Amino acid sequence: MGLLENKKIIITGGSMGIGLAIAKKCAEEGAQLMLVSRHSYDLEKAVKMINGNEGNHNYYTLDVSKPQKVREFADEIEKELNFIDGLVNCAGIYGPIGKIDEINPKEFTNAININLLGTFFMCHYFIPLLKKTRRGKIINYSGGGAASPFPNYSAYAVSKIGIVRLTENMALEFKSDDIDINAVAPGFVVTRLHQETIKAGKKAGVNFLKKTLDQIEKGGTSPDLSARLTVFLLSQESDGITGRFISAPWDPWMDEDFLERLKEDKDFATLRRIDNKFFFKKG
Repeated sequence: MGLLENKKIIITGGSMGIGLAIAKKCAEEGAQLMLVSRHSYDLEKAVKMINGNEGNHNYYTLDVSKPQKVREFADEIEKELNFIDGLVNCAGIYGPIGKIDEINPKEFTNAININLLGTFFMCHYFIPLLKKTRRGKIINYSGGGAASPFPNYSAYAVSKIGIVRLTENMALEFKSDDIDINAVAPGFVVTRLHQETIKAGKKAGVNFLKKTLDQIEKGGTSPDLSARLTVFLLSQESDGITGRFISAPWDPWMDEDFLERLKEDKDFATLRRIDNKFFFKKG
């Protein structure tokens, strides 16, 4: 028996990159998957790759920034399955790259619509289906710019920090419904997004452009880290951990002491203003 045996899981952005890595790992753990993306060709390839000879995973072509389409998708899933056990919101784009006064406002708005509002729409329409299971799980993907400034990528950064606060709010709102809701930072995973940085050149900022080229050459952070963390957060092993912002490559999320603190310390692994507080290294 896998950690997610017979669990019904929806993954947005599941046709490539981090989303596809998550889908593969969830399938290995026994989940029944519904992959969502705007690109049907990529989705079809992903599902064929994951399905093998079993054929129990499906895909749905969907733009998560369109609320009516998300609602129709939720209605369809409710008719087919009645409930879901987990939702992973991984769909996202970089948006415009450059200084605020130089970027296209429509592109900025589009990034907010897909990254932040897309996450909201999926949560809004699928939480009723999550309430029908024993313990529902939502994992929202945050990342660059959520924990520190990310100049020249303001649309992306603003959307990602918005996702963290949305996660924290929902965790409190739906705690009595036994829905655990967390955010994950995947680290610098090499995906097709980074080709946009290379294309932007100096608009990306000299330092980040160099970092991107270096990380691509070195291979970046393995998406398997995010996939394994996501499986853990979707499983009953994480029951009671909610409202947290967890880094897949940097946090020791498999350590018992760390997990206990996630459950007990209300301000741990969250975004807070810190005043007059000092941090000391051990040793």
